[in-house]
Amino acid sequence: MAISVGNVEFNRYLFEYRHDGAEWGIEIVAKSQQDAQERLSALNWARYKGEIAAKIPVPGAHLINRITARLRQFIRF
Repeated sequence: MAISVGNVEFNRYLFEYRHDGAEWGIEIVAKSQQDAQERLSALNWARYKGEIAAKIPVPGAHLINRITARLRQFIRF
């Protein structure tokens, strides 16, 4: 499933790793497999920001993103 941000399309890539005797996976959204691998390498520089307690979907958020993307395209011309 692709995700569009402005005029750029991103895909979801899955990476697996082993930790504490179990297999885990991490999803990275990137422009290409190479971009995903570069982003994975950059995780060495990641900093802890806190625990995510919940994810709350915002109705209409996709509409707002589309409107913002169109406005950005309009402003560039």
